[in-house]
Parts: sequence; structure tokens; C-alpha cells
Amino acid sequence: MNTHTPVPAAGGRRWPVVFTVLVVIFLATILALLNTHASAAVAADPTPVAAGGGEYTVPHVEHLTEADRADIEATIAANVSHLMETGQISTPRMSETVALAWPLMAAPDFDDPGYYTITGYVDHNPAFPGQLLDYACGQRTYDTSGGYNHQGTDYYLWPFAWNKMAEGDVMVVAAAPGVIVNKTDGNFDQSCSFNSQKWNAIYIRHADGSIAWYGHLKRDSVTTKQIGETVAVGEYLGLVGSSGNSTGPHLHLELYDSSYHLIDPYAGSCNPTTPVSWWQAQRPYQDPAVNKLMTGSAPVSFQSCPSQDITNEATVFQPGDIIYFTAFYRDQPGGDVSTYRLLRPDGTVHVEWTHSSPQSFYKMSYWWWAFELGPDLPSGTWTFEVEFEGTTTSHAFYLGQAASGTPPPTSLLSWPHRLLSVGHINSCWWGYAGRWSNAHGNAIPGTDSTLDSGN
Repeated sequence: MNTHTPVPAAGGRRWPVVFTVLVVIFLATILALLNTHASAAVAADPTPVAAGGGEYTVPHVEHLTEADRADIEATIAANVSHLMETGQISTPRMSETVALAWPLMAAPDFDDPGYYTITGYVDHNPAFPGQLLDYACGQRTYDTSGGYNHQGTDYYLWPFAWNKMAEGDVMVVAAAPGVIVNKTDGNFDQSCSFNSQKWNAIYIRHADGSIAWYGHLKRDSVTTKQIGETVAVGEYLGLVGSSGNSTGPHLHLELYDSSYHLIDPYAGSCNPTTPVSWWQAQRPYQDPAVNKLMTGSAPVSFQSCPSQDITNEATVFQPGDIIYFTAFYRDQPGGDVSTYRLLRPDGTVHVEWTHSSPQSFYKMSYWWWAFELGPDLPSGTWTFEVEFEGTTTSHAFYLGQAASGTPPPTSLLSWPHRLLSVGHINSCWWGYAGRWSNAHGNAIPGTDSTLDSGN
């Protein structure tokens, strides 16, 4: 008997293989699409939609008329004589040479990384006009056609000087302990040019007989201590202002020895007034740093003196918004590269770019870039950071609706040099004309366009 075993059709043997191949192709396609989306999200190299910035300058004017100076000197001399007669001060003790601490201090709730730049040192060249010589043999000083050679050091508030003055962000403090020998207050403090107004100031005599002048203080901010009372090093004296002959909020610090000879406290080969520094720790002639990082809904709009600048600062944004990232520098040298990054909430780099100043040196400068952060990006606290001169400065902002309905506090941090290896944009300076608005044309909830007293 013949036994017949059925043989499966050829197609019946192939179908499991075909099905498996189709499944593999399908899965590979899905994975490829997912990887493409993830790569686009993580490794994207966005291009700024606009950018700008440059140098910020302020004009100079003579600080005191000769008549004002003579009156101040006569008043101080009379007060010193009276205080010596009453035993409130003694004859100079030359063994107690003064050593100056820093004369400025940020208010307790102010935490930007910096707040000033030096716009002028003492001018050691008696010729004028335009014949300049500072202690380091440079020309970071000024004179006037009327024959005034700058006789002090000017510490100008930067950025947003008038905003800082209005908020009381920067205090003038005693650089050395001493006795108050003169003070004036109550004078107009919105000066923008040469005028007949008196300045608000305080004058401190030290144990060695030297006297420090602190000028241009904010009206009604001068310490309530009276002539003859003592102050300690670092003690509050007033707030930075723009009283008297001034073009903007700054401290003018002027120093005289016990014989009333002008002293430039900065030691340098072109300073004939002293062979050694009068500072406890003399800061560099050029002291480059980032004074502020900021996010905003539009570029900063600098206003004419004495109006406060329109900062357009904000820290909460919605996905799809155009966000303006701005860095404000003091003493920015040409060629020194800044590396900027936008970090996602998980710490990964969204975009990195570099920039350097097109000029050899700026006392005050600012640079901004506008990026559109798309609707597919993660919500949470993002970070805008810049690495400059070996220090990284960071500013936090929030993308998406904050759970509380209010913006989280912005933080500014600095930490040692850190390296990341990612793709970057090699950027240079772009020109800017006109103004940009928020991507939706709406105000961002929980924010405003005034200067934050915090970060």
C-alpha cells in the first residue's frame, strides 16, 4: 500500500518569513522616525532671529567749580579745627596709614554679579584739553576745555544706572574708619550735565589725617550721623546718585593726605602722588567681567538722561515665544571670546554660540540675541549662561506655565571654568534696527518691564 505524505505548498513555507521581515521593516521605520525627532530636538542648532548690541558711553563734565571746591575746603578746615579744639579728633597719627576697602556695596536684595565700571581715574597730566594720563600711563580719565583735570575716581553704575539709583541698589560705604568732618544733603539729584546745583556728599577724616570725599550721592540718602561722629570701615554713608555737576549716577571718590595734597590711591608708574597703593587690595586697571545676564520680551531700550531705561526684562515665557538673551559687560577687551549656552531643564545643551567684541576695549558694552524656542520644547526651568574670562555666570528662566501662576525666582550663579563639547554657532556682531515684540504680542503673565531688584 502506497503511503502519501502531503507536501506543503511553497507559499505556505514563506509567509512566516515575509511577516517577520515586514514587522522588522515597520519597527525600523518607527525607530528611525523617533530618532530623527529626538535628534532634531536635542542636537538642533537654532539660529537667532535677530541680534545686536555694542558700546554704551556717558559724557564727562567738571565735577566741581573752583568756587565750590574752595568753599568745601574752607568748611572742612573750619570743622577740623573745631573738632580738634573739642577733642573729637586728634592730630594725625602718621603711623596709622590708611588702607582703603572697596567704597561700594550692593543692597542686600541685589544679586547681579556686578554693578559698576570705572569711567575715569585721576588725570596726572596738567595740560588740557585732551592731554590725558592716568596712574597706569593710559588715558582712562578726562579733562575739560575749561582747565579741569579729573581729581578723583568715578565708579559709574552699569547697566541701568538710573534704574539702580531709583531702587537704591548700590550703597556708598566708608572705605576706611574715620570721623565725619563735613556733609551736605537735600540737593537735586537728577543731573545730566554741567549746572549750578550743589552735590550731596560726605567727607571722612582718617586717623592719619587724610580725608576722603564721597560725592554725587542721592538726595536724602546721606547717613543721619552728624559732623564729629565716627564711622567704621564698610559703614553705610549714602546711595549712589547724580547730584551736582554729573552726567549720570556714579560715585566720585577724591582723596587728600594730611597736608591736603591730592592722592590718587592707585599705585602705578605714572602716579606721582604715592609710591604705594592706598588700597587693601588694589583691583586691576582693567577688570573684565559680566555685570548682568538677562532674558526679556524685547531688546533693552536705553532712555535719555535722567529717564529710567526700559529693560523689557522677563523670566517666564511660553513655548513659541521669541526670547531676548542679553549680556552686559564691564571692561570688555577685544578678542576675548565669550561662550554662551541655553540649557534645557535636564541640563543638556539646546544651543551654544560664541562671540567677541569687534573693538579693542569697551568700558561698558552689551550684546543680545533673540531665539524662538519652539512649541515642542520641554517646559521647566531653563538656563542662560556665559563663560567669560574663566568664570561661568548663569541666569535662570522658565518656559511654560509655572504651577503657581507666578514666575519662579531667577538665580545667578558663578562657578569655575567648565567645558562642554557640542555644536555651536560662531557668531559675530549683527546690526540691529527697530524693535522686536513678544512672539504673540502679549504681555507675559507675572512679569513686567521694570528692572528687577534681584537677578
